[in-house]
Order: sequence, then C-alpha cells, then structure tokens
Amino acid sequence: MRADVSSVHGEHRDFVDFIRNLGRSTSKGLEGGTYGLGKGVLYRASQVGLCLIYSQAHHNGILEPRLIGVSGGDGDYDDGASRYTGRNWWGVPGEDGIVDPVVGPDARHLAERLGMRIPKEDATGTSIMVIAPDFDGVKNGRERVTAIAEAALKWAWPHALDLGKGQNIRFEFTADGEIVPMADPLSHPVYREFAAAYIEARRRILDPGHEGNWQTVFTPIRMQRPKLTSGLLTHRISTTPVSTGSELENTVALLRDPRMVVKYLSVAAQPNGIPVFGVFVSTPGMNEKFALSEPVTHDDWVYQKAATERNAPNPVRITLDRIRETFRILSAQGAKAGSGIASKGAARVSAALGSLLSGFSGTGAEEQEASNTAGVAGSRRPRKASIRQIADSSLDFLGTEVVAKYPFSLSGGRPGNIAEVRVTARVVTESGGNESSSPERAAMPRFAGWVTPGGQRSLEETFPVTVPNEDVIIAMFTQPADTAIRVTASVEEFENAGS
Repeated sequence: MRADVSSVHGEHRDFVDFIRNLGRSTSKGLEGGTYGLGKGVLYRASQVGLCLIYSQAHHNGILEPRLIGVSGGDGDYDDGASRYTGRNWWGVPGEDGIVDPVVGPDARHLAERLGMRIPKEDATGTSIMVIAPDFDGVKNGRERVTAIAEAALKWAWPHALDLGKGQNIRFEFTADGEIVPMADPLSHPVYREFAAAYIEARRRILDPGHEGNWQTVFTPIRMQRPKLTSGLLTHRISTTPVSTGSELENTVALLRDPRMVVKYLSVAAQPNGIPVFGVFVSTPGMNEKFALSEPVTHDDWVYQKAATERNAPNPVRITLDRIRETFRILSAQGAKAGSGIASKGAARVSAALGSLLSGFSGTGAEEQEASNTAGVAGSRRPRKASIRQIADSSLDFLGTEVVAKYPFSLSGGRPGNIAEVRVTARVVTESGGNESSSPERAAMPRFAGWVTPGGQRSLEETFPVTVPNEDVIIAMFTQPADTAIRVTASVEEFENAGS
C-alpha cells in the first residue's frame, strides 16, 4: 500500500491525525470513521492503555521509518502542580517541546528489537503493538486473535472479497507465531450468502440492466418526498433449505461507504423456513445522512439522530421501514400460498408476525381442533370471547385516502352473548414502542370505520357481534405517509338480555 502524504509542520499528516488528534474534522467527509474515535479500541485492548506505533511513509520524497509510544488513556490525573489529560507519548524531545517519534534507521532497529512485525525496508505501511493485552476471560492469545478474526469476517467481509482488482484489505492473523486463518466469505456457509448478494448488488449498481440470477431479488428503496433513492436492497434465498442455526439468518447487512457492515437488521422470516439473507447498499448521496445517524460506535442507524428540517420526512426511518416492509410482504405472501393442513406451519408464522406487528393476540389463521363439548352436559365452561388477527394488514383506498385494513375474528364466548369489539391505533417508533404523544403537525392514524361481513361500512366506535361468530370483520385506519402503525384490539362480552 502506498502512503504518499503531505507535510504539516514537518510531520506526516497521517501521523498527526492518528497519533496527536482525538476525533476528526467534519471537512474530511466519510473516508474512514465518522467521529475519529475508533482508534481508541487499540488502547482499551491494553491493560495499561499503551501501544507502540511504527510506520513507513513517503515524506519529502524519502521513505521514512517512525516509531512512537502512545497512551490513549482517558483518565485525568495530577502530578504535583500540573494537571494531565491521561494521554502520553514516548519518543524524543521535539524542538517545540512536544514528544516526537524516533525516525530513520534507529526507529526501524528499535522496532525490530522490540519484536514488532514491520513492513519491508522498501514498503510502506503501519504496524501497531498493543502492550500487555487484556486477556481477561480468555485462556490464551490464540483465542483472542481468533475472536478478532471472526469479528473481522463479520463486519468487514466486503473488503475481503476479490472483485477483480484484489482484496481491499488483506487480512492476516497470527498468535504466538502461528497463523490464525480467517474464513473466505464466499466459502463460509453464512457469509457466502451476504457476499453473493453484495456482488450481485454491485453489478446492478454498475449496470442498471443487470438482471441477476434466479436466487437474487433487487429492490430499490425509494422515497416520495423528496423523490430520491436511498439505496439498493438485494436479497437472496439460501441455496440450502436447512437452517444454519446462525443468528444472522433473516437479516439484512446495512452498508454505506466505506462499505463496512454497520448493522445486521432483523427482518421477517419466511413461512417455508428457508433462510433469507440480504444487503442494503446506500447511494452516495445518502452516505452522510446515514453516517450522521450512527452513534460513535458505528453499529446502528438511529433515525432520531438524522438531521431533518422541521416536519420533513426522515430518510433513515423511511429506509429502515421500507426494508422491513419488503420482507413482511414476502412473508405474508408465503403464508397465503398454502391452505388446509399443509399451511399450518405458515399460518403459525403469520400468527406470530401478526401478533408482533399489530398487537393482536390469538392463535392465528390456522386450523383449530374441533370441540366436542358443545351441548354435552357437564362439559367445561366456555372460555371468554377473545379477538385474533387472522392475516396481515393490507392497504387500500377509501375515496382519496389511503387506509390500512386489519382483518380479525372472534373465538370463544358464551353462545347467545354479545361481544363488543374496540380497536385503537398508535404510531410505532423505531425501537418498536408506541409513540407516547403526537408530534407537532404530524399526521396520526385515524379510525376510518368497520367493514361488515356484508361489505357495508360502519363508523360506530365499537362493533357488536353475537357469539359464536365465525365472520371476518375488518377495521380500517388511515395510513399516514412514511409511518408504521400498530393496531390493538379488545373485546368485552355482555349477556344478551333478549336471548
């Protein structure tokens, strides 16, 4: 790797950034970390917060070795009358009174004596030695390095792929002189699915006419206000219809530049049980918005952190919702594909998802065992009437308004009694909770009425039915744009005075 850098007060610019500075300038764009705090993990890995850093880079036309010790501690302390920040450097005194690195042949010789693995004399690069690494809870160094290799595979597999010009990063791990291998993403039973989806996504991005193979589905994630595409969702059905047992099944790897995995977003499982894997690659114009939504650990997209104008749509939230909705629709379609006994498994998944997404309780749209207690003397007391959602919600037009329809049915109850059904809707936050209050000027879901079994519309607040009842009743709510809503239902049973 070549590292030609400009000079700043006689020092390498990259040296100043990496050794001296904490944080980063916002003028540097998104090349590397957004906050410039990632290097802190190196010091945290040391029991004494100390690292030795050796580099070889071109400076004023000469390949110059440099070596310095750095303490990245964050604990302030006093020494006599002086206050210190906890950050220290070990090297040679500089003309300005600041510690400078050892340079030239002396730096290379000292690094070799300290046992550091450093670049060849005619090569550029950087080597970092963590002093007194923290092995708490780990039996030996090999286990720690193995964990690092597994983490590199999980979060940086896009850079380990050879896409025609070699790998972006060549990963090598050793412990006590022995090589610790990192799996090839394309041969790993789980990461090969993400890698294959990413390769197809990249081809589609470079060539919009690329169709992909039979396993791959491309879904551009678009917004309406303003009209723009936030990225490309690419998912594929696993070639092996057997669960790997991995927690990464049914997830989407979220990527932005520089193409590190930010998070694996969980999505709805498919009723057939075959795992689904996907990648989402943001468009260049959205990189900054996604980056600014991330915490300093870069492990999530938190839509509340995304800066938007007052009452403007939140592109981060919309993107995450659209990704989840894509797989919810696939799951619902799969659940409806079967019927009868063969569809029980799919119905159970549909019931579980319906309960999770819409707040209904019940057993779902699966066949129930017939009761043989009806009309039999001494049979157990009929259970109280309960409400259950029997299918996923769907969107429709009511005049000029978009409404969401929630189908449900009753079960149980004492024959002849009246059951009154009531429904409410709330906006769902990104964390899965309910919006506690209505944001200023934000549209909220509004009850739009019931659709009776006969196809009529009723605007009554509650819907009365006589028990037992096997009809499908539909509750409608207006669907605010770019908003996820959750509907909950309750039922109250009354004795029918006329029976």
